Amino acid sequence: MPGLQSTKHPSHQRRPTVSVDDATEFTGAVARYLRSSGDSKQYRDTAETVLGQFETWLRRRNLDSFEDLERDGEQIIRRYADRLNQRVDADGIAASTAQMYYNVISGFLGFCVRDGVLSRNPATTDRAREPLPRDDQDRTQQFWTPDVRRRLVEYTNDRAYEAIEEDDLDATQAVRERAFVHILAYTGVRGAEVFRVSGDDREGRQGLTWSRVDRESWTFRVWGKSQSWEDVSVLKQARDAIDRWYRVQDPPTDEWPVFPTAHAPSKYAAVRAVREDAEDLLADADVDPVLRECEIAPPAITTHGARKVLARIAEDAGVEVDGEAPKLHGARRGLGDTLFRKDRGLASDILRHSSLSVTKQAYSHIDASERGDAASELLDE
Repeated sequence: MPGLQSTKHPSHQRRPTVSVDDATEFTGAVARYLRSSGDSKQYRDTAETVLGQFETWLRRRNLDSFEDLERDGEQIIRRYADRLNQRVDADGIAASTAQMYYNVISGFLGFCVRDGVLSRNPATTDRAREPLPRDDQDRTQQFWTPDVRRRLVEYTNDRAYEAIEEDDLDATQAVRERAFVHILAYTGVRGAEVFRVSGDDREGRQGLTWSRVDRESWTFRVWGKSQSWEDVSVLKQARDAIDRWYRVQDPPTDEWPVFPTAHAPSKYAAVRAVREDAEDLLADADVDPVLRECEIAPPAITTHGARKVLARIAEDAGVEVDGEAPKLHGARRGLGDTLFRKDRGLASDILRHSSLSVTKQAYSHIDASERGDAASELLDE
């Protein structure tokens, strides 16, 4: 996510770093809030985690002083709400979780008003809350129908086969896009589990690497919504596309992303980050050969970049869902919908839900529809 743009008056200069006093002031307020909270231990534990992430987010933007929150609080919280919405779009968190995170922040800021360090709570305004997704969004979000899945898969299959016949193993883009669509269509992964999440430095949010792809057992190791490592089952329909992409890409190390970024500045930055002689290496050479020869893994494509790739593929294939481009999370929901109609337990396992009840809640519309059909048949009899 781009850095937060402050609305400070031009006469104010942003501090290059956060002072120790400011950091202590904010951290101290969080500690007082947690001590004073009369809520359950579970809430306090959750609030401590959420507020710690919020403080980190603020600190990276040099905005974690109460002076900043007093002056630009509404704009700052609006940007944070937008960040939560991006995480929902990337299928990193549920819309209800984004709402819960925001409410924790709002509760803390309300305490700060009572504690005398802020004059008002900037999170309570409609403008600050506007970017948040509705907490019922998961029930109405798009999903790929079997026909959408089939058409996208067939389109990328045809393009890849044609490119391979013409260029053999130089058909890089077509083979990559085939693997891209097949992974979405036949694994049930969330976008945040295989593509890089901007602004999230955790290892599991830096994109899927080949080191976490087991092409013998056909599983992926991903950092799941449970905030732990999980094993993703790769359905048989996706295996050839992934295997072919591995051979075409020929990654020089296992730490190579399955889907590297095409953003040139990011690739140049990766070389400069690890090589003191980077300028000499890059002076008369393209960056891609340098990355391979030096075995420097480039960054993975971001969730935002992946959404753009999917939209372009769908446009070329003439595929739409309700008048708009298919979305990353729509693939997961569509696969779950198909499996749920056949085997509830299998759908829960493939989607890696914490329990069958979670799966049933996500696809309650199917249960309701089937109950209605059964009741209708009984009445007809």
